[in-house]
Amino acid sequence: MYTEEYTHIILEISTLLDIEIKEVTNFLELMLEGYDFNDAVNGCHLTRDECKLVLVEIEKRKPA
Repeated sequence: MYTEEYTHIILEISTLLDIEIKEVTNFLELMLEGYDFNDAVNGCHLTRDECKLVLVEIEKRKPA
């Protein structure tokens, strides 16, 4: 599982956006496995807009 080190960030984002942690994790794992954005969106139960918001929030929290 690629997202174990991001658990705290995933929890923050899912709480902020009111999205299930499982879905955020699923989307991020698909992205980390090399799927492009469209395929990752199609592989989870989040909307395209929710996925865009997840990526924006991750960018904000990404360590420098």
